[in-house]
Amino acid sequence: MSTANSGGRAHRVPPKATKHDSRRNNLRTTLELVSHERQTSRAEIARRTGLTRAAVSSLVAELLDQGLIREIGQGTSAGGKPPTLLALNQRGRDIVAIDLGRRPFRAALVDLGGRIHERVDASPEAKPVRAEAAREQTAQLIEEVLDRAAAPVLGIGVGTPGVVDADGRVIESANLAWHNLDLAADLRRRFSIPVSVTNDAQAAALAEYRRHGAERRNLLLLKIGRGIGSGVVLDGALYRGDHSAAGEIGHVQVKDDGDLCTCGNQGCLETVASVPAILRRMGADPERAPWDALTLAGIAGEEPVLRSIREAGHHLGTVLATVLAMLDIGQVTIASDLRNAGDVLIEEVRSSIRRRMLPGTAELVEIATTPLGADLVLAGAASAVLADRLGVVLR
Repeated sequence: MSTANSGGRAHRVPPKATKHDSRRNNLRTTLELVSHERQTSRAEIARRTGLTRAAVSSLVAELLDQGLIREIGQGTSAGGKPPTLLALNQRGRDIVAIDLGRRPFRAALVDLGGRIHERVDASPEAKPVRAEAAREQTAQLIEEVLDRAAAPVLGIGVGTPGVVDADGRVIESANLAWHNLDLAADLRRRFSIPVSVTNDAQAAALAEYRRHGAERRNLLLLKIGRGIGSGVVLDGALYRGDHSAAGEIGHVQVKDDGDLCTCGNQGCLETVASVPAILRRMGADPERAPWDALTLAGIAGEEPVLRSIREAGHHLGTVLATVLAMLDIGQVTIASDLRNAGDVLIEEVRSSIRRRMLPGTAELVEIATTPLGADLVLAGAASAVLADRLGVVLR
């Protein structure tokens, strides 16, 4: 392939787009527009995209034939023949979504519009499921949900803790004892269905991106549970990094003489701000105590609970400030498995960020909790399938 030189550096010239590439892009644009507008017409699509009416008619015909969109009746006439309205065919495909970041594991059947129709939890275990047992339990959940599918299955989406490369190989997952596990390939062999495997925090970021309006192109999702991870969406695309480890802020050291972390280092963010760390600091057993701040306040007293949550927020804000200053992201969403801690945690995170960033920039950062709750990773795993199979996260 030819290159062009500029300033002594060689730059690869991208290949020329083919007619097939152009049609695929136009199909993606048309599908995205129909999804975003809820209902629209062929004429409106032509006006919004600049494509000819003949081209739009051909694209719409293909999407109708695939069952991805549907005609829903006639719109209001502007003087001529009433337009035929189009909408996303939400039940045109089903997606199997798996969340391996929660205990017990959970699976769901999700439609194209993001609505969850079935939820299946794995059987609770006395101790965490790891290694080969986790792999087999994942496959069993998928099989159970596939039996409930009411439409052709677009793909299987898995959100898992750990470092996951773009091909769906789990490079490292300390929580599941997986090392260089080609999970996507394994599941494809078992089920003969396309599979998308994504880090659970990165999947959660996709879910939040889908929930926000089209004007929001950048966001950071901070996921706090047994571990801590984050997902970053930049200019509408999930950012994985050079080594597929983008967002692994839970293993950034915040205390030189801190506790030993599962990664082998000391004083990582997870050791001071994960839910188990918050509970241990207030004298509670993470395996026995409720993960609910209000309930814990009734048991241990309000002050120890508030103090522990605020200390976690302080450390979280310290790490986030550096990330936000580097990337200039204006939207931060916090997803914490510790229920009823949101307001206190957010205020301390916000205060910590303000002390460590340019005041004018810090004031523009919006920090909120997600309304998706326990379905967050499931929604994100389904969004990853949409991105991989259709080339777009429908919003």
